[in-house]
Amino acid sequence: MRVGIVGAGPAGVTAAVFLSRYGIDVTIFEKEEIGGLIANAWRIENLPILSPCSGEELIAVLRKRLEESRVKVIYEEVLSAEDGVLKTKSNSYSFDKLIMATGTKPKRIEDFELNRSVVYEFKRLPRGIGRLAIYGAGDAAFDGALKAKEVGIKEVHVFNRTDRIRAVPKLVQLALSSGVKYHPSEPIRKVEDRHGDLELYTDVGCYQFEALLLCLGRVPNLPVLRGETKDLYVVGDASGNFRQLAIAMGHALEVCMKIVRGE
Repeated sequence: MRVGIVGAGPAGVTAAVFLSRYGIDVTIFEKEEIGGLIANAWRIENLPILSPCSGEELIAVLRKRLEESRVKVIYEEVLSAEDGVLKTKSNSYSFDKLIMATGTKPKRIEDFELNRSVVYEFKRLPRGIGRLAIYGAGDAAFDGALKAKEVGIKEVHVFNRTDRIRAVPKLVQLALSSGVKYHPSEPIRKVEDRHGDLELYTDVGCYQFEALLLCLGRVPNLPVLRGETKDLYVVGDASGNFRQLAIAMGHALEVCMKIVRGE
């Protein structure tokens, strides 16, 4: 049996390693780098079997497990899936089963995307900046704020559209105690490019920053799916689940057991 897995984040790697243990021929496709969004994480604490670690540390573990399992990795973006065939820009690949572990993509604000200093992932931020604005109030926003402080960004502001915080309380407490400035019920209305710097306008006033990290939520990210789907499985965050690492990995294992059992 040949299984194609799209996405080398935690769910995709979990599926690849598990299936390889059963002697199944597995190929995993990744358009960027192994680990997916966890590369942005300051701290990962929701995997009970592991001590708290950074995103980079967990990625090192995933890479090692893939190498040990001798899973083939193809670094190409999958554009579509149809009747067991994955199509990339350069080639087509046929499989008996397909697993989509493609994760999520950000909810965008295109009007704010003025230059490369406006990003949706921490790893995309310009290097050497001293002033960062973060828009959003979930785990990604406060985790990003803590990572910003850790890498030496001196001034970090978190703007929230409402007064409701959706992040783990511990993250919020750590961020505030590290000197992050929090702006509840202060939505960003407009962003302007001022000779490379960014001017952010709210109902309270105008602020100047060197970069803006947008953390306003994410939605499932899937390639174009056509034709027969009975041998195609969507796992992890791409399935619209709870965006929890342990849940995504567990979901991948559940699907793999169905494949192994021939269900």
